[in-house]
Amino acid sequence: MSQTLNLRIAPARAGVTDLESLDTHFRFGENWASFARLLTPERIDRATRSLSELLPEGLGGKSFLDIGSGSGLSSVAAARLGAGPIFASDIDPDSVATTRKVLGAYHSIGDNTVRRLSVFDMKVGEIGQFDVVHSWGVLHHTGAMWKAIGKATEFVKPGGLFVVALYLKTPFCGAWRMEKRFYTASPKPVQNLLFHAYRAVAALYALARLKNPARLSAQYHSARGMELDHDIRDWLGGYPYESASPEELDAFLKPRGFEKVRSLRTRRRSGLMGTGCAEYVYRKSD
Repeated sequence: MSQTLNLRIAPARAGVTDLESLDTHFRFGENWASFARLLTPERIDRATRSLSELLPEGLGGKSFLDIGSGSGLSSVAAARLGAGPIFASDIDPDSVATTRKVLGAYHSIGDNTVRRLSVFDMKVGEIGQFDVVHSWGVLHHTGAMWKAIGKATEFVKPGGLFVVALYLKTPFCGAWRMEKRFYTASPKPVQNLLFHAYRAVAALYALARLKNPARLSAQYHSARGMELDHDIRDWLGGYPYESASPEELDAFLKPRGFEKVRSLRTRRRSGLMGTGCAEYVYRKSD
């Protein structure tokens, strides 16, 4: 497997969210490294089915760029569906290490590249363009979501697909942004306190809807192969944080030559207990 590493880390600027510095970002990589220890063939099968649902036209023989690879689960799912070569990138060194480990364990064959690289540092002249550019739940955490989306689309070949998942906009997005900023800046004991507080409130919320919280927790199955506690920490700490409506994304991408192929999970939410990611597939004009 081809593996290279970009060691550049931009310095943080006081009072500003540095787009490439981990000092102002939630350390997703630590959460992904912990999650990767729970990976099973069943979880990988779920993730593969989820990606196949999003891309029913298939990935056989298609080059695949995974921006913000996290645990490497999406890259493995793409490989299982026949994609290749695969280029996976992430800004977090723990995510890069985890992606390499997971790809090596579950799909060591093929021409795979894993690099530590910010979307803002990517250059078409260096890495080329791809049949499928995929970024699931990542670009809204960059600190400059629309700039990141625009940058990501540069790497889609004419006629290729742009696959992106973004948090749906809700009336509570401003409040959640403040919570995430506080959580990310807090020491571990405070983060753990917030985690358990959210768990308790979520249980009360379930009871108010006449649901059994213990049963909901026990029966939790993420379609993407994720796990409840890691999903909660990912949500509580996901800073920087932005969100978008389907209409806003459409208005942004259409002038750039992209037409929507399909969208999933775009149902409006109140946002009181958080919001989920809507999934979109756009095709670039030839």
